[in-house]
Amino acid sequence: MDLFKSLFHVTIYSNDIDKTIDFYEKLGFRLIFKMGEDGGVPWNYYMKIANGQYLEIQPVKGDNPHPHPESTKYYYDQTIWHFALETPNIKNMIEVLLSRGLELWYDGDKSKPVTSPDGYMVGGDGCMICWVFDPDGTAIELMEQSETSMQHIYDPESYK
Repeated sequence: MDLFKSLFHVTIYSNDIDKTIDFYEKLGFRLIFKMGEDGGVPWNYYMKIANGQYLEIQPVKGDNPHPHPESTKYYYDQTIWHFALETPNIKNMIEVLLSRGLELWYDGDKSKPVTSPDGYMVGGDGCMICWVFDPDGTAIELMEQSETSMQHIYDPESYK
């Protein structure tokens, strides 16, 4: 029996909360609530990714009651360098995101822009993949499983 049913949320920091919210709304997330101490300036923004899965965004400037950095910048030596979102149809997703003005990339190194629905790569695990980066440089892997992806082979329940 699995101990957990899903990844509940990932928290990121933002230098410019308005730009960050706008970016994730273009990605298809929906802002569902904000939190602030005693009704003050919000220090926490919750965006819905899918049922039961959220992105929590905290501005680095403000009255965050938790420890937080003065600013945020992407570094290659971070312990977490990206999170991944699964789509049921990568070609359609690419078409929609490009129409919303987002820049998509063939790989996490930004070596080749994705300019068409067929611009994705097939990763070593057999998933179809492309990448997008938020305004603060957070890498987001966008992927679709296939019948031959390793996740499907080793965890068939995940491919439904």
